[in-house]
Amino acid sequence: MAQYSFLATPRWIGLIVLMLIASIACLFLGEWQYGRYQEKVAAATQLTQTWDREIVPLEDITGDENEWQLTSLTGEFVPDSQVLLRGRSVNSLPAVHVIALFVTERGGEPLTVVVDRGWVYQEQAEGDGQTDGFVQPPPTGRMTIEARMRPSEDAFDRTPPEGYIYTLNPDQVLAGIPQDVTEGLPPVFDGRFTMTEHSDETGAPQPYPKPSTTLGSHLAYSWEWRFFALAALAVVPILARREAQDNAWIIDGVDLRELDLTDEEKRDLGLAPKRAPERRTPSDEDIEDDILDQASAISSK
Repeated sequence: MAQYSFLATPRWIGLIVLMLIASIACLFLGEWQYGRYQEKVAAATQLTQTWDREIVPLEDITGDENEWQLTSLTGEFVPDSQVLLRGRSVNSLPAVHVIALFVTERGGEPLTVVVDRGWVYQEQAEGDGQTDGFVQPPPTGRMTIEARMRPSEDAFDRTPPEGYIYTLNPDQVLAGIPQDVTEGLPPVFDGRFTMTEHSDETGAPQPYPKPSTTLGSHLAYSWEWRFFALAALAVVPILARREAQDNAWIIDGVDLRELDLTDEEKRDLGLAPKRAPERRTPSDEDIEDDILDQASAISSK
C-alpha cells in the first residue's frame, strides 16, 4: 500500500475530514426532509379522516387529535374584539385573516374561544392609499355558528401593530385586543376555530378553501441528500486512485510522461498493461495450402 502513502499527508487528511463532514451534513439534511415528508403525511391523513365527519358538540373536542373536526358553537361574539392576522396569503393572493373572540359554553361552563371568521384581501383591509381599509365587524347577538377546530400556533416574539396579530396563539390574540375588552372574560380554549359559514354581504370575510393534501417533493429531496452523502464518501477513493496512478509515472522525481517512451518500455516499467499475443488470421494462401496438404495425405493412403 506504499502507493497510497500520500493519504497520510495533511492535504489528504483535510480532504477526508471535509468529505466526512459533508457526508454527515447531507445525511442530516436527508433526515430533515424525510421528517418534513412524515409531517405532511400525518397532516394529510388527519385532514382526510376528519374533514367529512359529522358535526359534534364542543364537549367532544378534546385536543389536537380533533383537528379539522366540525363542531357547533352557541354564544355571541365579544364586541370590539376583532383583530387582523397579517402575512397569510390565500390562493397565492395577499390576504389578512379576520379574528374575533366568541363566548360559548362547554359542559355548562362559559368558555371563550378564538374564532377565525375568514379572510379578506389585504387591500380591502388596509386601504389602497386613497380609500381607508374596511373589514366588516362580527354580527351581534346570540347565535350558533359552525367551525372547524384547529390547534394553537406557536407564540411569536415580535410586537405587532395595534389591531393586528402575528400568530393564532390564544394568549397573543388576547394580548392584541384592548385589555378593557378582554377583562372578565371566561377561560380561553387552548386552540382556535375556523368558521365554515359566512355572510353574503359585500366586504364580509370569505371562507377558506379546503387545504391541499399533496405531499410535495420532500421524499425525493430526502433520497437526493442521501445520494449526496454517498457521493461525498466516494470522492476520496476516486481521487486517491487517480493520484496513485499519476504518482506511478514519477520515479526519482522524474515524470516519465515527459519522456518519449516506447510501449515496450512502458510495459517493462509496469506503466502499461502487457500486450496480449496477437492472433493472426490465416490468409487465402494458407487455407489453400492446408487443403492441398490434407488431400495429399488422403491420396497417399
